Amino acid sequence: MRNGTTSFAADSPPYFPNHGAGHDVSPSDNPTGRNNNKGFEGMTLSGDGKTLWVALQAAANQEGGLAAASRRHIRLLKYDITVPSSPRYAREFVVPLPFQTSANSKVAAESEIFHIQDGVFFILSRDSGAGHGQSSSTSVYRHIDIFDIDAATDIKGSTYDCATCAVASSAGVLKAGITPAEYCPFIDFNVNAQLNRFGLHNGGAQDATLLNEKWESIGIVPVDGLDGDDDEWFVFSLSDNDFITQNGFIDGGKIPYSDASGFNLDNQALVFKISLPEHSRPFPRGP
Repeated sequence: MRNGTTSFAADSPPYFPNHGAGHDVSPSDNPTGRNNNKGFEGMTLSGDGKTLWVALQAAANQEGGLAAASRRHIRLLKYDITVPSSPRYAREFVVPLPFQTSANSKVAAESEIFHIQDGVFFILSRDSGAGHGQSSSTSVYRHIDIFDIDAATDIKGSTYDCATCAVASSAGVLKAGITPAEYCPFIDFNVNAQLNRFGLHNGGAQDATLLNEKWESIGIVPVDGLDGDDDEWFVFSLSDNDFITQNGFIDGGKIPYSDASGFNLDNQALVFKISLPEHSRPFPRGP
């Protein structure tokens, strides 16, 4: 809400000439609701295709979202899409995002989720401003982690769902009586001992083998045809080059565009081989 009315603006007018006028918003930081450019970033389907899950990228503003150190408690919403033309808002939970380091109070925002099975999810949480083409080449937190909502409180209802309702204080302290999802670290992208095996690196020179900043996706497929592979899976993640290019076009191809950073970024992909317990398989393997 801005100035007492519903606002979906993100204080980010278009870059190209003559299209930014009139797109500024005031105040730039809306006091309630999702933070600028921090809306429903994560989305995933259940294996049977009957349930849709969406998650905020960071906490809502009235729940600590206005500061990187307090934007920890995000909302996860469940929709029943058994009848695709009539999605039904079914349940809602709180997921606690991780802090980037034990000494750094900044929260690692969410960039993607993936439903494994039975309320267990992968979540891609990461820092920002670090990687190829950024001011820093060293990322401190870039993970695919796991969270479980089995014991989490269902917060759906008028107590927490209104324009000014909050599950946490403005300082990001979760309210008493709400049990969040259980969150566990899992895959760390930034391990140079692993990256170096493939000529990649985190930190150091600003070159094409430096990991990009924005990792935005999770995919998973079974490892088939190999001995002892019953519980093994390949996990994929792809980066977004964020339109950091010197050879681009905008406004429907009408205007040449070159990013002010001077960099050209390729898209990148990482693949990890993992094991999952039998009961946590994302979908049936078939015969």
